Amino acid sequence: MPLTIRKSTPDDAPLLVRVVDLASGGVVPRLWAEMAPKGTQASEVGLSLVAKESGEFSYRNGFVAECDGTDLGGLIGYILPTVPEPIGPDVPEEFVAIEELAQLVPGHWYINFMATVPEGRRRGVGAALLGEAEEQARDHSCPGLALIVAASNENAISVYERAGYIERARRPFDLSAFGEEPTQAILMIKPLN
Repeated sequence: MPLTIRKSTPDDAPLLVRVVDLASGGVVPRLWAEMAPKGTQASEVGLSLVAKESGEFSYRNGFVAECDGTDLGGLIGYILPTVPEPIGPDVPEEFVAIEELAQLVPGHWYINFMATVPEGRRRGVGAALLGEAEEQARDHSCPGLALIVAASNENAISVYERAGYIERARRPFDLSAFGEEPTQAILMIKPLN
């Protein structure tokens, strides 16, 4: 069966929460757990964010890779503002570096989260999702695509480099508060002609 990419729907919220979890190495769900009201699970916070009609995590920014009705991965992406907005006080200190890097590429189509579920790996899912992102960027006349990856994620960096992404900038990225080793956040871009 062929692999297909489709726009996500509200029903895809559980998959998109899983994509965020996989892409962030579990860091974002730990942040959600801190945000959760007493008695609420982190996944419930994630599902509520993804189910919204607007916002960075909204299902409206999502795409799903599937084969024969089985979800194999997804991405959340959107166009960055052409005029960067100031970094708000509600952005956790650990993620300011991400915001700073994203502000370097206004108007780019930004891949915020992308992941393949374990059972979908080595089936071309990542390449297909990156292809969809590029198609979206071209359809919206963006100057290029952008994503941010941890320097410690060498496998992902290799995938992005093979797809034509190059390093544009980096910042210190300390997630020790979430049990991760300090690393660097790398902004990678793919210019479009």
